[in-house]
Amino acid sequence: MTDGISPSLALIADFEEAAEAAREAEEICRREAAMRIAALAEVRSTAFRRLNLVRSAAKAIAEAEEPESAVLLARFVIAQMLGWEEASARQEDVLDRLTPFLTALAAEASRTASPATEPAEKALRCFEDWYRAETGSDFYALFERYIPETPRVDF
Repeated sequence: MTDGISPSLALIADFEEAAEAAREAEEICRREAAMRIAALAEVRSTAFRRLNLVRSAAKAIAEAEEPESAVLLARFVIAQMLGWEEASARQEDVLDRLTPFLTALAAEASRTASPATEPAEKALRCFEDWYRAETGSDFYALFERYIPETPRVDF
């Protein structure tokens, strides 16, 4: 009778091994999926932050009463978006580095862009690269706002 148990134990051991391998494969897949989802979420949030920046700058440029003040108004709007009420020297440097993009955007909006004018998208990418090299982080991370949860109390 022990001979009959031995094949059963071997079968159970095989199934245990297969079940463990399946569990490990699932865990690996879940970790990889979570990493991929996090990477896609980061790309998405950066894309929407970039869109909101460009939209706000373009709106400010379009609403400027004088073409000469359009870039200054766009700088002001962006500083407000970032919560920079009174910009520090470092923040002013960031805004100064962003100004070529705003100038190119204003030129494109007024259709006065000359062949020597850098296209707005190229200027923005150049700024983003500078910021990443300078700080080691993504410029659009500045737009993250932590909002603590507030308890909901019913009276």
